[in-house]
Amino acid sequence: MRGPFLLFASAVALVGGCADYDAYGENEIVFGISQRVDAATGKPVVAAGYEYLRLANKGGWSSLAFYDGDGDGVCYFELYDHRLGPLIVDSGVATWTGGKLPAPGLQVLANQPQPSRHEGAGWAAGDMLTFDVSGFAMPRLETVRMLAPRTELAAIAMTPAPAEGAADVSLKATDDIGVTWTPTSREDATRVMVTIETEEGDQSLGGVRCFDSSESGSAVIPKKWVARLFSSVDATKPIKGHIAVSSHQQTTYYERDGWTAYIVAVSQHRAQAFTGVR
Repeated sequence: MRGPFLLFASAVALVGGCADYDAYGENEIVFGISQRVDAATGKPVVAAGYEYLRLANKGGWSSLAFYDGDGDGVCYFELYDHRLGPLIVDSGVATWTGGKLPAPGLQVLANQPQPSRHEGAGWAAGDMLTFDVSGFAMPRLETVRMLAPRTELAAIAMTPAPAEGAADVSLKATDDIGVTWTPTSREDATRVMVTIETEEGDQSLGGVRCFDSSESGSAVIPKKWVARLFSSVDATKPIKGHIAVSSHQQTTYYERDGWTAYIVAVSQHRAQAFTGVR
């Protein structure tokens, strides 16, 4: 499913509350790793993969940036069909190591159709992750070392909430999505990402992602952008998807020949299915 490890923040200037973002260069790629608890087994699972956003100026990838409903964070609206995806290239190998990952690391190969998976925990609080990559038609990147995203976020609550006895949230296009959690200390603050994505089958169609500090204890996705996301779904089809709360780490490289590479790690803390009401 397109989505969990392919979400990242873009450093754009917000003017008057929103801004269009097209690209830093003619070539953009994202490599990501995500850890979540599998709903069916109750056990942690890790996935890693890659996706081209644009290559040689081909592809119409773009996102729209705006402030979140609290005014403290930044959000991005995006339709995923504008991305190029995992294109066919001559060769490439990317490897994540460290934390609780298996000793050889979790490897991602160019041209593989699905993300690589590891059944089990990938990291714990305070662990360090290392990322190495070569190929993928891009310049060689320096080794990335990053602190793993936090694995716990206390007392997460969402509004709207599911009705009693219901598994899904009934979400209207006129609803703000509010998320709260126990604020962390300033010394322990990391980035929290709140995401709503529409889905068809196992494919994510589009999403809104909002980023705030874990110190803030809250984030709000404004109803204006919920409505815009819903309006992007074919009117003859039901609106379904997930709202997720995750911790997020990112390193961004700006390389020669117009390359931008985003290296992203995500720990998902909670996911809530929703059914949209137009």
